Amino acid sequence: MSKLFLTLLAGALLSACGGGPRVSEPTRYDLGVPAGAAATWRLHLGATDVQAASWLASTAMHYRLAYAEPLRRQSYGESRWVAPPAELLESVLKRRQVAAETNGPGCRLQLVLDEFEQRFDTPQSSQVVLEARGVLLPARGSDMLARRAFRIVKPARTADARGGAAAAREAAMALADELAAWSNELASAKAAVAERCRN
Repeated sequence: MSKLFLTLLAGALLSACGGGPRVSEPTRYDLGVPAGAAATWRLHLGATDVQAASWLASTAMHYRLAYAEPLRRQSYGESRWVAPPAELLESVLKRRQVAAETNGPGCRLQLVLDEFEQRFDTPQSSQVVLEARGVLLPARGSDMLARRAFRIVKPARTADARGGAAAAREAAMALADELAAWSNELASAKAAVAERCRN
């Protein structure tokens, strides 16, 4: 057996062990650490639960080319969230909430995330759109105490996944502040709601 043949055979075996070209791992984003002072709730809040529409159940980072294909939802191939958006948003909201102290279990906040995407008006201009529905429930039972729809739009500084992630973080913080403002409005204007959240 010639030396050349042995050399070629060894090279082939090494190539087989090495496998094909490696596929790079996607870049993974989260919503960062909440910045600034936490939003104070005047209502007694015991639990926060965030759910999402079925199309937001994965870790895909969605975007839409509104200027070209407004009916098509797309996702970045090389960038993903570290967890589904509802899970990320729930973590942000819980860390941003400072609820009033209570001896009881407090009310429950249920939030349904309907939209969470980066929307491009032009190839160079985009914003993150966050749409959600909030429902306030008593600690026990399913009687709805209050509900409200939220829509937040934050511009992305760069027309890519990184810019979208940064804008999504700003949208999440803004939602936390709007939820706190809503709770404080309820505490001031609806004594019955405030009482239900205390007991």
